[in-house]
Amino acid sequence: MTIADQPIRGALPRTGVPDLARLAWPGEHLAEALEVLARQAGLLGGGGNDPVVAAPSGVARARWVEAVAARLGIEAEPVRCGFEDLAALVQGGGPALLRLPSADSGGERFLVLLRCARRAVLISPERSLVRVAPAQVVAALQADSAAPMLSQIERLLQRAGVHEARRAMAGRALLREHLANQSIMAGWLLRPLLAASMGTYTRHFRITRSMLGVGFLILLLQMLVILSWALLGREALSGVFTWARVSAWALLLFTTIPVQLWLNMAESRLELLFSATIKLRLLAGAFSLSPDAVRHQGVGMFLGLVIDAETFDARAALGVLAALTGLAQIGGAAFVLAYGAGGALNVLLLGVWLALIVSLLLGLVYHNWRWFAVHRSMTNELVEAMVGHRTRLVQEDRARWHEAEDRALSSYLRISSGLDWTGAALAAVPRTWTIIAMAALAPAILAGAEPTALAISLGGIILAQQGFDTLARSGNTIATSFTAWWQISPLLRSGAAQRGGAPAFVAPADNHESGQALLMARGLVYRYRTGAEPALRGCNLRIAVGDRVLLEGPSGGGKSTLAAVLAGLRQPEAGLLLLDGFDQPSLGVAGWRQRVSMVPQFHENHVFRGTFAFNLLMGRRWPASPKDMAEAEEICRELGLGGLIERMPAGMLQQVGETGWQISHGERSRLFLARALLQGAPLIILDESFGALDPATLDLAMTCALRRAPAMILIAHP
Repeated sequence: MTIADQPIRGALPRTGVPDLARLAWPGEHLAEALEVLARQAGLLGGGGNDPVVAAPSGVARARWVEAVAARLGIEAEPVRCGFEDLAALVQGGGPALLRLPSADSGGERFLVLLRCARRAVLISPERSLVRVAPAQVVAALQADSAAPMLSQIERLLQRAGVHEARRAMAGRALLREHLANQSIMAGWLLRPLLAASMGTYTRHFRITRSMLGVGFLILLLQMLVILSWALLGREALSGVFTWARVSAWALLLFTTIPVQLWLNMAESRLELLFSATIKLRLLAGAFSLSPDAVRHQGVGMFLGLVIDAETFDARAALGVLAALTGLAQIGGAAFVLAYGAGGALNVLLLGVWLALIVSLLLGLVYHNWRWFAVHRSMTNELVEAMVGHRTRLVQEDRARWHEAEDRALSSYLRISSGLDWTGAALAAVPRTWTIIAMAALAPAILAGAEPTALAISLGGIILAQQGFDTLARSGNTIATSFTAWWQISPLLRSGAAQRGGAPAFVAPADNHESGQALLMARGLVYRYRTGAEPALRGCNLRIAVGDRVLLEGPSGGGKSTLAAVLAGLRQPEAGLLLLDGFDQPSLGVAGWRQRVSMVPQFHENHVFRGTFAFNLLMGRRWPASPKDMAEAEEICRELGLGGLIERMPAGMLQQVGETGWQISHGERSRLFLARALLQGAPLIILDESFGALDPATLDLAMTCALRRAPAMILIAHP
């Protein structure tokens, strides 16, 4: 058991004001604090992970913390916020590591915030939970920024004659006004990896607890309804109404109102948590897709996946909740029917009808899945026919134009008919339940059953009718959700957590000297698929700081493939590839890409919808600092983009892309180059990046790249 595995003791008493200096963790124990916090917050599984990550001198604290978090299988996001936003960060934060201002004795200190509601719960170095006022934590985080101005503000308020009772409020207002634009490095927020498992997200969002709460409220609501009508029925059958029992009946009915509101709120929360989990899993799946897997897929296919994801997100939770409600109603009906005149016969009949409803639901799911497949295929073929209409006019025999369409339409009509019949049967079966159930009561009626027992059976039949109607109405939602899930399930599975991207240690990426070896490749072999001819075979390469390498060759010769392998986008089948003397598993995916920045070919690069500055600085933390913005503008002017910045009404903050300011082919090429240079990587790979530039602009771009890139590989045609 590691030190971080030791159990957390109970909370300290709330009496007195805790000393935050005593609750702070020293910087040398930050890795231990990170693991303790992650384990207490439920972000780690049962197994232990070794959080020790070597941090040589020169490595920034933020990169080291992110590397330690990656080794633990979580994500630590650095948070920089304004002076006024610290209160919102503390109130809504947790789990988080909050950086306290440096003490006079030296060394950084950190508060370990587990959660915050009315009180902030901190974990002390002794691993005890301590509750403190959120305002006390905020004041500690603001200390360095506020301390130099407190005496000045106090003297100003005294000279202004502000009453002592209002002086504190006025002082806080002045302090907020003076420090409104100041940015503070607050610390790190902890959360699961984007590609974490569904179990991790379920624990993090507490979905299981929410589902149990919804189930309990559904059963409670059904019980209250049954009790209220049982009480009223007894009064009606006895013929004697008393104010006490009528009042009790009314009280039960009124009780169902807050329970129903509570249930609605719980269902909305569960839908929100479920939606957040699905969106995160889809995002992780999209990021984990291999470039080769999506290279030949069109925009229409991706749009279809987006629509399917939205459909599943919008309908799945509703369908599950409706099914749970229907099953709860049927369960309550079975309980009531067991005490009625029909007894076991009605309960058995209820089970048969439930099995029939479930079988029809499964049939509806199957027919809807087949219908969707044919419909999506017809849609794709229609889009292709519209795009290629001019080609068909001159190339394809008109007699064959509609053969495929006719076959697809015939299949579509046949499957649609099966879907319609199944849906009609599902809607009709609940209505036949009442007739059959009443007929099953005939023997009891003829035998002279008691009116009370008959009334109980009648109530159970009506309650079961409501449950069957609820299940039938949810049929289309369940079927559509299943079909959408079937389409997006490969994307969900592809986002499974992979620990291979975590670094074994952290090494500085910006302390290279001229002539120092940077990249070394020996005997690289790469195949696009198993059994194919190698696209790369026995490649050897050595790049040092200050090198400028021109890689020429014919189309299809493997230049771009080699660039992708060097950039870490593809993994070689054989050979040795090292950066700074270490392989990719040692540096991790993020560490590798901090050292190699690549500008793909023009058709594989993209201008995202957003500001010009965002497209330039997307390789850095966003929002950008004033220093980053100034550096970005400087590089743009070196590349000859100064005129573009001046023409755009909002300058660097102008929206660009499909819905914003349109930039030319050559301007995009220089934007892509500036984006790579701003990443600050020691090695820049330019894959045919200057083909759209005129000679004068080419000279500007080449001069800028040669001056700013520590090492560069330029790929070009002979």
